Amino acid sequence: MTVAHTRALLEGLAGLLADAGLGVYRPNPGEVYAADETALGFGAMPDSPDRVIWLNTYPVEDTDQPDAITGVQFRIRVGPDPLEAGDIADAVFAQLHNRQALTFGSLRVGLIWRQSQALMGQDATGREELTANYYARTVRPAPYLND
Repeated sequence: MTVAHTRALLEGLAGLLADAGLGVYRPNPGEVYAADETALGFGAMPDSPDRVIWLNTYPVEDTDQPDAITGVQFRIRVGPDPLEAGDIADAVFAQLHNRQALTFGSLRVGLIWRQSQALMGQDATGREELTANYYARTVRPAPYLND
């Protein structure tokens, strides 16, 4: 069975960042991260650890062709230092911006680039948050698209 587009993209990007040493990715839901780890994952962001890089997708452009642009939001949370959030965002940028010809299982990402980024301020416990939005150009086949 082919892994779904969204799953392949999220798992592939999390694995790529983990392989680059930016954080720890545990693919099994419910696995606990140590307080000193930078967690990589997706879905609802956990309360701990303090340092996380959390990914979620959103559609940007879907046409009648199989080529698609999918947005990936990287929500970064750190301790109280806003510059630390920027440091992590810079490391993500260095790994992803203008990357071409990535393959995650059966999913091919032709190009990924950063589209926007903004500091979000502190959460209720004083941890700084930042969001960076990347666009991924992919091929996403579906039964009713024109090839």
